[in-house]
Amino acid sequence: MKDDEISKKVQEAYKQIAKAYLKKVRSGSLDHRFVERFLALFAPGQKILDVGAGTGEMSQEMLLEHQLDVTAIDFSPDMVRLAKKEHPGLRVRRMDLRKLTFKPRQFDGVFAMYSLIHIPEGDVPDALGGINRVIKPGGFLYLALQEPRKKMQKEGFYPVVYNRKINMFINLITESEMRSYLARAGFVVKEVYRRAPHLGTEYPFMKLFIIAQKKKVAR
Repeated sequence: MKDDEISKKVQEAYKQIAKAYLKKVRSGSLDHRFVERFLALFAPGQKILDVGAGTGEMSQEMLLEHQLDVTAIDFSPDMVRLAKKEHPGLRVRRMDLRKLTFKPRQFDGVFAMYSLIHIPEGDVPDALGGINRVIKPGGFLYLALQEPRKKMQKEGFYPVVYNRKINMFINLITESEMRSYLARAGFVVKEVYRRAPHLGTEYPFMKLFIIAQKKKVAR
């Protein structure tokens, strides 16, 4: 299946589950402990790009509770509309993470919560390269990913846990593979955390969280 066909199907899926997704996020299912470790790296007023922000819940938290200057993007028009409706004060734009149009070195950090999982693995290196371009030297990147639990698990379409009639494209990447992609894109891995899935409420894959830092400019 071509990349544009995958993107279209992902957008169609999120159109159908947008409100259910908002309810799930508000239930407190995010891994806040590791998120807080990332957010603690920034001072109030620093610029953060939330890539694949969905309904904007985490962006709003970063804006209000941590006083960060947040820009949120998502390539699903339905998610963007819902984010703007739920959070009128949030800066939200529709944009594909593989085609970032921001100026170079514009952000102090990039937050990507389960967003790279919706593009084919072959697109990940270029996506990370684009993210590197918009982060300042020494800036930080947060990634939440789905990691295969078994060798036979591959990227593809899987039933959405809270609506099994809908299939969602999920990209499965191991820690070693992502470390390689990050190194080639100019990042250094600083912290890694993983946990088993909560079966019945999450996709049946390991949850992989990475904090990486863009290499600083040599003096």
